[in-house]
Amino acid sequence: MFVINPSVNCCLYGDLIINSMKFKINLFIFAVIILNIFLSAYWLFLGDIRFDVDISRDFLLIEEMANIKPFTLIGSHTSIGGVFHGPLWYYLNLPAFVLAKGDPVLIGWFWWGLSIAALVIIYIVTQKLFNKQTAALAVLLYSANAIINPVYGLKMFFPPYGAVVLFPLFFYLFIKYFFDKKPKFLILALLVLGCIIQFEMAFGIPVLGLTFMFLVYFIYKNRLTRHMIFFPVILLPLSTFILFDLKHNFLQSTSLLNYFQLQLQKSDFDLALVITEKVKGIFADTFFLLTQDNRILSWIYSILFVFLTFKIKIPSKTKKIYLIFIYFYFGYWLVHLSFKPLWSSYYWPLLPVIIMLFAGFVNYLPRKIFLLMYLPLLIWNMYIGISYIKDSKIEVSQRDKNSWAFNKYVAEIVYRDAKADFGYFIFTPERWIYQQWYALKFMQRQYTEITAHPFTKQKLTYLLLVDALENIEDPISIGWRITDLKINQEPKEKQRVNIIEIQKYHLTEDEIKSGVNPYLLNSTFFR
Repeated sequence: MFVINPSVNCCLYGDLIINSMKFKINLFIFAVIILNIFLSAYWLFLGDIRFDVDISRDFLLIEEMANIKPFTLIGSHTSIGGVFHGPLWYYLNLPAFVLAKGDPVLIGWFWWGLSIAALVIIYIVTQKLFNKQTAALAVLLYSANAIINPVYGLKMFFPPYGAVVLFPLFFYLFIKYFFDKKPKFLILALLVLGCIIQFEMAFGIPVLGLTFMFLVYFIYKNRLTRHMIFFPVILLPLSTFILFDLKHNFLQSTSLLNYFQLQLQKSDFDLALVITEKVKGIFADTFFLLTQDNRILSWIYSILFVFLTFKIKIPSKTKKIYLIFIYFYFGYWLVHLSFKPLWSSYYWPLLPVIIMLFAGFVNYLPRKIFLLMYLPLLIWNMYIGISYIKDSKIEVSQRDKNSWAFNKYVAEIVYRDAKADFGYFIFTPERWIYQQWYALKFMQRQYTEITAHPFTKQKLTYLLLVDALENIEDPISIGWRITDLKINQEPKEKQRVNIIEIQKYHLTEDEIKSGVNPYLLNSTFFR
């Protein structure tokens, strides 16, 4: 006869309930992550992507690589004259561009795939640093944050995004080398860091400096001097910069040195003001990417993050992971101590690791306290993402100049109206014309019976004026038309599409022969 022990039976029943609850919670987390992933593709389902100056410039450059010069050593220019990003982002996008035949929406689906890859990397790295539960919470929060990219509103895919995807991987490899002291992790970390520099120099170069300072101390302390022979590995992903400089009389190196000298020689340098600004950056700017530009929440969570890192009881090994990140986090801002204010894209790559380590607190805080911190942040990110989608204008003609669908719509109007070969010019107040230019070039493929001549006067000529207010004389664009294009007549027809006015001209032979300002397109030169 078998005797059933009631206490054992109760334990088994309790375990079943706990396992059932864990399964339901995990299922719920997975469902919300999937929801967030599909919400992030909202504009793709509408046939649109964010198509601002940076992204449209990238499309023109990638198109140049696909059709004219497949091999290039540099990418787009940086905010420092004579200094350029690496070309890795363009090589990453080139196959998708060719397969999609330059269609921004199809390439947007490729970017969506990259965003999913970022989630996978975050999950794997967080699981290795902590556990599966922490990894799920990190992915959940990041997926909510990525419904829209912070600051930029719509999904923003341009070179810095590559650094966002790779920084968690670099951080993990760096941590592995720190603990295991195996050269393979050092080599891999340096290779990944070189790729990060390719994507975003303003982030990657400071991190490179911090990395080498840390490694020199670490290697000396642990008597691993032989590992220094692996430092030159970083030159492999940086080879495009080196080859470009050798080919162009050290243009980038000279430009960087000149920039640093000018910054250091500024007579109006105010140390107190700079320190104040950087403290604000540490506690307000970096974390506002996590709090969707809410400055109050940014201050709260940044101070909370630093406080918990130092004050709560964390196992020694894990504590070192947090402290190494604090080193990179504070060190990054200190490296920029004497330089100009930073664009948010410069420190955007810190975001995924902040989220990973924030989720890690679940292992060291009482569950209720952690949820009190975590859930409001999760709900806030989802609320902002869904609100932005809800409040966005669905009608294509009412979207702004950073919408691909809007620029394509304007280009279609021009081609449908023309019915014959035509020339065109584009005016924007900042003189960056990449968005409308690419749309007109793209639509040429669908209207093969018509030949459009960009920046050339033809008998039929169109002017696209961005932000020229209706019924208000704009002396800037009028001066551009008369002085630079030498078109004195009034347009035969006008059509306004939201913020763009399309002007149609039938030019005389004298007007065509008069030519245009030869320096008109200087601002559209890529390199």
